[in-house]
Amino acid sequence: MTIFGASQQQKRPGFYRIIFCCLLLCSHPAWAQNWFTNWFAADEPLQVSVDDAFINVYSGPGRGYPIFHVVEREEIITLLKSRTEWIKIKTRRGIVGWIKRDDMQFTLALDGSKPEFPDSKQADYLVNRFEMGAAYGDFAGADSLTLNLGYRFTKNLSAELRFADNTGKFSDSQIIGGALLFQPFPELRGSPFFSIGGGKIKTFPSSTLVQSEDREDNLLQASLGAYVHLTGRFFMRVEYVNHYVLTSRNTNEEVNEWKLGFNVFF
Repeated sequence: MTIFGASQQQKRPGFYRIIFCCLLLCSHPAWAQNWFTNWFAADEPLQVSVDDAFINVYSGPGRGYPIFHVVEREEIITLLKSRTEWIKIKTRRGIVGWIKRDDMQFTLALDGSKPEFPDSKQADYLVNRFEMGAAYGDFAGADSLTLNLGYRFTKNLSAELRFADNTGKFSDSQIIGGALLFQPFPELRGSPFFSIGGGKIKTFPSSTLVQSEDREDNLLQASLGAYVHLTGRFFMRVEYVNHYVLTSRNTNEEVNEWKLGFNVFF
C-alpha cells in the first residue's frame, strides 16, 4: 500500500492519467461516431448473394423444421439475425426463413468478397445487454472476492455495479462502487477493456491493533483487463485495478489489485 500526501495540489497517480488519455482518444469524432451514436439501434442487416446452385430454406431454426423454399444462384438475401447454427433470412420477394450457418460458405458479399460472420458461439453474446460475474484476487496482500452486475449501452460501452469483500491479516474491508467500462473490440476472443469509476470503502481494522476504529472513505478506481471467451455466453475476466483511497486523514492511499473471475452475459 503506497501513501500519498492529501493536499489539494496533489497529483493523481499516473495510471489515472493514462486511463483519462484513453477516454480522450476514444472520444475522437471518427471513433465516437461508430462507438457512441445510436446506442440502442440495431446493426444494419447484411445482404449477400448466393454463390451455389441453391441453398435450402427451412421454416424454423432446426433440422426438425421442413424445407419450404430454396434460394438460387445470384439471388440476393438479407440476413436478419443469428441463432447458434442457424441464420434467419429474407428474400427480395419477402419470403422469410432459416438457413444453416454452414451454408454461408456458399454466399458472397455484394462487392464479391467472402462475408465475415461472428463466431456462432459468440453471436448471441454480442447482443446480450446484461452481465453478471464473480472474481477472486489479491488486494494488496488480502484475499478479495468481487461480484459485479453490468448493463451494456452499446457493444462497446457499459456501466457496472461492484461489491467486493477483502479479508486480510491486519484488516478487512468492503467496497461498493460503480464504473463505466469501455471494450473497443468485443468481437475478439480475447477482448481488452478499460474502466474508470468510484465508490466507498469501509475498513475494519483487526481488534488486536491499538487503533481499531472502523472507517469509511471515498475512492477512485481505474482498471485494465480482458475478456476471454470460453463458450456461449461465458467468459473468463482478467483484471488489474488501481484503487485510490481519498481518506479523511493527512494521507491518501493507493492499493493495487489483481483478480481473475468468470462472467456470463444474458
